[in-house]
Amino acid sequence: MEQVLNDVKECITKYRFRDIVPKVNAALDAGFTAGQILDQGMVAGMNEIGEGFKNNTIFMPQMLMAAKTMQAGLEVLRPKLAESDDSGVKGRAIVGSVMGDVHDIGKNLVTVMLQGVGMDVIDLGADVPPEDFVSKLDENPDTRIVACSSSMTPTRQALKDTADRLNARADRSGFAIFVGGATMDQMFSDEIKADIYTVDAATAADRAKALLSGCPIAKLSEESRRAALDSMREVERDIEAEEAVEVRHRHMEPPAIRALRDSGRYDRSKMSIWENLQEWLKHDEGVPDAFLNQYFFDVLFDPVMMNSRNLKDELLEPLPRYVDAWGVTHLNPEGSAGSHPEETPETIVIKDITKWREYVHEQPATEFPDEAWALADQQAAAAREAGRPIAIPMFPGLFERTHFLLGMNAALTAYYEHPDEMHELIDWIADWECRSLDATMGRYHAEILFHHDDWGTAINSFLDPDTHREFFLKPYKRIFDHFRELGGKVVIHHSDSYAANLVPIQIDMGADIWQGPVSANNIPELIDKYGDRFIFMGGIDNAIIDAPGFTDEGVEEFVRQRIEQNGCHSYIPCLTRGLGISIVPGVYDSVSKAIDKISAEKFD
Repeated sequence: MEQVLNDVKECITKYRFRDIVPKVNAALDAGFTAGQILDQGMVAGMNEIGEGFKNNTIFMPQMLMAAKTMQAGLEVLRPKLAESDDSGVKGRAIVGSVMGDVHDIGKNLVTVMLQGVGMDVIDLGADVPPEDFVSKLDENPDTRIVACSSSMTPTRQALKDTADRLNARADRSGFAIFVGGATMDQMFSDEIKADIYTVDAATAADRAKALLSGCPIAKLSEESRRAALDSMREVERDIEAEEAVEVRHRHMEPPAIRALRDSGRYDRSKMSIWENLQEWLKHDEGVPDAFLNQYFFDVLFDPVMMNSRNLKDELLEPLPRYVDAWGVTHLNPEGSAGSHPEETPETIVIKDITKWREYVHEQPATEFPDEAWALADQQAAAAREAGRPIAIPMFPGLFERTHFLLGMNAALTAYYEHPDEMHELIDWIADWECRSLDATMGRYHAEILFHHDDWGTAINSFLDPDTHREFFLKPYKRIFDHFRELGGKVVIHHSDSYAANLVPIQIDMGADIWQGPVSANNIPELIDKYGDRFIFMGGIDNAIIDAPGFTDEGVEEFVRQRIEQNGCHSYIPCLTRGLGISIVPGVYDSVSKAIDKISAEKFD
């Protein structure tokens, strides 16, 4: 009999979406209650998925497939649960991304994980005003958790406003406020008087389980706070220990320079930027004479990219909402790091991956009249006059383009459910990228391809390495090889995320430099493993330093710390954002001044 429940559990853990309904019905026919099937079968399976996700052995596509499977099983059980005293439901949660925040992937994962511990979840979606959280709580007074996500810095105020409204309620002691998202940390959680800050969806589920098991909110809040602070101290201890060791072996100046100085033969004129880059690309054998300072190249605003991404409406004359040449609708909130696709049933471009060619008939133009190239022509001429390399931009990349067209959830699950169609779509996009390079390289003969494709969150990649390699290695290698066939020299790939597990794939694709690695990637360790053939350009996290109230002194201290940790070998200090600008005016320039100062100390 237990095997029947185990079959239900395996549908979740093995992502067998098509099997879950017959297995749940078989368990009902065998005499198990709906509550038993939910708790011992489906919730038990989601617990395993959550542990794997927390330990970085399970990734977002698997999470979403497990969630989809669970939802299908719940559709069968809901009528039975409503009739039964043994409902299996342990409590109710209200979940949403706060007003102004259009991100929903993190919020969706929290929804899945809370359902996975047996909660009935009311998902309010994204861009939720404070009053909507309050009114929904009025409608559901038995709610145990209100979970609010904020993934964009400008929405921190909306999160505070929401928390203030919730904290002012007479029934405040009856529910816990959970907060999370890219803009969050324990200090801000304390400031807005939230109960629980969680760094990821799996941790949110663990805290929810403790709450549902009877742990008082105040005790759970204190335990969570201690855990967050202990984690911060552990990171600080790791950094201190690393710094103590790195004094002995981190390359605080390039060994080749040190050897020349020791021999008294370090005497030459200052290198150009391009000459410095060539020396850095020789890695440990190179003899550069300065750090390459952040965006040492000029990114051209050519008409191919301007048209396909609609950069005029995103960057030059920003609109809060616009449609690009692929038909993707973008939301562009003021103060955001960039625009984001609007994912509604009406705005999603490819509504069915199996019929994707019916939805995307034509690709954006790659050929334009001379007058359309005027801005890029001016940029290229100014760069050549200043002795700076020029870069052809390509963004978004293959992974991002697929989820722009399909929506994130549909794109991530399609790698499992419809791999053939995903291969076809990715190859179709890669064809367009190669044709775009024909147009831009034919005009500018640029040295650098600056290719964007955000591959993860701050703590993990979206896809596991095997899936990444299967779907993206060949098309990316084709694009990068084509760039070099057209006379290009250097490929810089951007992903301001965690992607340390994908570095070997970047190298195999033919990338030379990874721009955007956040410090969570453990850049010193990556340099030790791959620095003989790959350069890391980043480590100065926008999420930490690109904030109002910055000072030049504080910026310099942070930059100095990062350079001391990462050294002078295969490392280019740079803000992690994917263009040479900052969200808060002045931060980028302050970082550049700090790098120049430290560079003079180490190289002159």
